[in-house]
Amino acid sequence: MKKEAREALDAYFAEADSWANDRNRALRKSRSIAWWVAGGVGAIAICEALALAFLAPLKTVEPYTLLVDRQTGFVQALKPLNAELISADKALTQSFLVQYVIAREGFDINSVQSEYRKVMLWSADSARQDYSSGMQASNPNSPLTRLPRSAIIDVRVKSVTSLSKNSAMVRYDTVLRDGAQQAPSQSWVTVVRFGYSGEPMSAEDRMINPLGFKVTRFRRSMETLPQPEAQTAPSAIAPIMGPQGAVVAPPAQVPGLPQAAPGARMGRAIPAHP
Repeated sequence: MKKEAREALDAYFAEADSWANDRNRALRKSRSIAWWVAGGVGAIAICEALALAFLAPLKTVEPYTLLVDRQTGFVQALKPLNAELISADKALTQSFLVQYVIAREGFDINSVQSEYRKVMLWSADSARQDYSSGMQASNPNSPLTRLPRSAIIDVRVKSVTSLSKNSAMVRYDTVLRDGAQQAPSQSWVTVVRFGYSGEPMSAEDRMINPLGFKVTRFRRSMETLPQPEAQTAPSAIAPIMGPQGAVVAPPAQVPGLPQAAPGARMGRAIPAHP
């Protein structure tokens, strides 16, 4: 073979070998990058799996029980008393509100004097004035005037909802009964404004109101419209619930409560429970 031909052949082989080496280096570099990327993705996946494994015990399902009022449709979540969610002061205030509503809205001739004193000690401003005038025996809407001595008004508080630091909404039902007769329950909602007074009290009054709890405003309204009453035969409870009752019942004369002026008419027709 001629010298020129061999030199050309050697140059061709050298160029081919250089091209093959470049391809091999590029392939090795690409594989190296792919392994680094795969390793990074694998490390991230392992970290996510470990994070989920550590967070899994923290995930809990908390069931809630909802109470729906059949008459009003009001929905309330029933929750147990949790010391972390409710403070002692808040629980005590709710207890005072419930006691106040029961004492003010209920009626029993056997305990009316003690309940009257309690409400007066726990009331101030317009709440005290409205209650005092409403309990006057000369007031035709007073339970002492419109109810017989055997009538009892039971109060069942359904919920206490805090509206602000010094106000709350109380939902409750009242049931008027007289012996074995019982009228349909009525639903009420009341907005109560309250506070704690530091005014001095006697030792006897302090036993009834130890923390100086005072209700300054008591605004009551019906939560539902009264249901129409069915026409039934006259009974002992009919004069209490009938809109045109004609039976006259003497009011209770209870010591310690405001009484009518001498010569004032005490007997009157018994209207429906407000």
